[in-house]
Amino acid sequence: MARTSQIPKEKLTALLQLWGPVSATDLAAALKVTRGKVVRTLKDFDRRLVVLGAARSTRYALRRTIRSLGDRWPVYRIDGQGRAESLAVMEALYERRWRMTWAGQPPAWSGHFSDRDGFFEGYPFFLSDIRPQGFLGRIMAGRVSRHLDLPANPQTWSDDQTQIFLLSQGVDLPGSVVMGDDCLRQALEQAVFPDNSTLVPEAEVARRYPALAAEIMTVLPGSSAGGEHPKFLTRLQSSTGESRSVLVKFSPPMDQPAGRRWADLLRCEYHAQLILEAQDLALPGARTLDSGGLRFLEVPRFDRTAAGGRRGVVSLEALHDAAVGSGQGTWPEAVAELVECGLTGADALDTAERLHAFGGLIGNTDMHRGNLAFWLDDTLPFRVAPAYDMQPMFTAPGPQGGIVDRPFTPPVPLAANHGAWLEAAGWAVAFWRTVVDDPEISAPFRAAAVGFLDTVERMRRHWT
Repeated sequence: MARTSQIPKEKLTALLQLWGPVSATDLAAALKVTRGKVVRTLKDFDRRLVVLGAARSTRYALRRTIRSLGDRWPVYRIDGQGRAESLAVMEALYERRWRMTWAGQPPAWSGHFSDRDGFFEGYPFFLSDIRPQGFLGRIMAGRVSRHLDLPANPQTWSDDQTQIFLLSQGVDLPGSVVMGDDCLRQALEQAVFPDNSTLVPEAEVARRYPALAAEIMTVLPGSSAGGEHPKFLTRLQSSTGESRSVLVKFSPPMDQPAGRRWADLLRCEYHAQLILEAQDLALPGARTLDSGGLRFLEVPRFDRTAAGGRRGVVSLEALHDAAVGSGQGTWPEAVAELVECGLTGADALDTAERLHAFGGLIGNTDMHRGNLAFWLDDTLPFRVAPAYDMQPMFTAPGPQGGIVDRPFTPPVPLAANHGAWLEAAGWAVAFWRTVVDDPEISAPFRAAAVGFLDTVERMRRHWT
């Protein structure tokens, strides 16, 4: 085979960008030159060249720069005590490839998502999951998109745009991961010198919450009418000086039909939290408060600790999409596929089945894969995190805010999930009984709940 005497560097660069990480042998075959000539030419490359392995098992790749932010960055995480630790160094390559060089022993799950040298095909799942999402994510993206030259809609962001955001705004995002030295420095400074504007003394909740709600609604008005709960994050300070992180949802004004219905739904979510808390499936500490003509539901953040630390979490959606691929299956179906992959176990599947059955029996029509989470640490199997966002969404107002009477048709049990369904049916009966008897819920909703309770009781008797 005829071989060229020289290697055009631009051709070698193009192959490294397209194929990297790639061996010198494969590069030589593609360029019709000797392996030795490839190796000698590679020595002339600058620091962007990534060299992996040794001898004939060596592979090569090229890093690429994202804007003026560099091509490699430290990744940290903050533990439950608020201490920072190095997690990895992240490198950007070409063709949507990213590399994680772990600071210590790689997480037990890393081999399921990357090769032996830490290369990910696509943005690492545990980072893509903390890009702005939902109501709060849209607010954050709207505040910074122009400054960072990013699209206003974070759902359209590329991997690079997500990385730009994390390097600039990743100080206090969900979970425990912090990207880059600047964000870590700010996170540690905030722990020592907290922003008191986000701290609400317990004695001032009734006054401060309506003001915080009004501030939020000037940014994204009409969110409840569009089918989502407006909410905000804050920290509560007790009379003894201790603080805790909470997420607070709120209704529109309760003197409006849609506002009254959303207030009922928040009270229902509170009751669902108590039911699941009794089963060790939700965190304790939820409460509701009426103030300023609004209803507030306050729930503790399970990714923050009482000691001022953080806990890693990842959604079922992000985990499943990275391990299996995107899909539209139910929680149990998606978790079952993770079990087959060796990423989680029978306990997680049992939890998903019970939560999904309970959700169906209380009319939760919003159990998408972003509404179930797992703890993210270094071990396997992944364990299900506390439940959240559990309420009878089939009763929610329509897109224009109108009250819509929809049929209540809970799913029937199948042979495979009969035990989980029957257990969850007992919880659902307790839930609907509590709703029927709760004077904080409107009379029309309680009257409708009598029928919902009867439906679940009849189903439970039939399949017992």
